[in-house]
Amino acid sequence: MKKFTATLFVLLAAQMVLGASASAASIRDDICSKGVFNAGVKYDSPPFGFVDENGDVGGFDVDLVKEIGKDLTAFCKKPIKIVYKQVTSKNRIEFVQNGTVDIAAATATATYGRMDTVDFSNTYFLDGQRLLVPAGSPIKSTRDLAGKRVATAQGSTSEVNLKAAAPKANVISLQQYTDAFTALQQGRVDAVSTDSTILLGLKASAPDPSKYAIVGPFFSSEPYGMILKQNDSTWRNFVNETLSRVGADGTYRKVFAKWFGPKTKYSLPDPKRSQDIPAQFPVRR
Repeated sequence: MKKFTATLFVLLAAQMVLGASASAASIRDDICSKGVFNAGVKYDSPPFGFVDENGDVGGFDVDLVKEIGKDLTAFCKKPIKIVYKQVTSKNRIEFVQNGTVDIAAATATATYGRMDTVDFSNTYFLDGQRLLVPAGSPIKSTRDLAGKRVATAQGSTSEVNLKAAAPKANVISLQQYTDAFTALQQGRVDAVSTDSTILLGLKASAPDPSKYAIVGPFFSSEPYGMILKQNDSTWRNFVNETLSRVGADGTYRKVFAKWFGPKTKYSLPDPKRSQDIPAQFPVRR
């Protein structure tokens, strides 16, 4: 009986060790094993993530995801296939948590509240929230939004910021930013509010961009980070090393110029936006 009990104890202990090892496995190693990197990106937020006229997924976030895929291929010592999956402001955290995607590069502002449930990469882009209105609109800032219908996206920090900055506005939360802009084009809302670069992309997508204007000062700070599952420092560090690499070797500047340079339709009017990020911290191994 004692021998049986001892044997059973050893088996149970071994199972606990194996279970702990399995739970400690990193997403990075799982990607290497499967050869597939599932990346969540937006399809409605040019120039960060969108579907072009050929049906291809592209954008600033997408190009940075490609750099992570490139480093994964080198690390795993075999080709890693990137599979893009659409995420929205509302579901991007859930998709990371439940494993639908390995990462969400989706214009996500890193906040302490969100860090209760997910991790973030280092900051890779800085922005702030403004307003998109029809040209000639009397709306010039959040002070003019009392009683006005203002559209934004469900589950976004823009939704929270807008309600705080304009408590008397009628905030209308829609599934995607493209839905919000369609509502503006159809006259169903008076303004759209989110990060200025997303507004820039929406405006540029209009048949006649001159019919719309981005107005008002910034009324929020939006440091973008890539969303990652909690308690996986191996994967988070890998992503941060890629961001550090692209900042150091000039790739980030090239990607930035491709989407936000002076000769693009998403050219940023504020030259301070061309700052070098992500910052080179931590130092690469």
